[in-house]
Amino acid sequence: MKRTLLFLSLAAGLLTACQRTEVEPAPEPAICPIGPLECIDPTRINLNAGCTAQYDPVCGCDGKTYSNACVADNAGVRFYTKGACATKAN
Repeated sequence: MKRTLLFLSLAAGLLTACQRTEVEPAPEPAICPIGPLECIDPTRINLNAGCTAQYDPVCGCDGKTYSNACVADNAGVRFYTKGACATKAN
């Protein structure tokens, strides 16, 4: 009984951690003209969610490069584009 309960708990955890959420496409340019508070949606922040370690960078509307879309989603980023953010030349 305990093993069954443990298995079901783990299965439920994996299913919720691997859910793909619908993300709005980022407007061009990658750095959005909106303010930083509009870029990050606090209701989307999920610090307990698990993401793969796969490096497939995305550039968030906050100008930060995230290792993959899952990491950006869980950081509350509303808009991002595929690829790393451009570095600013000084």
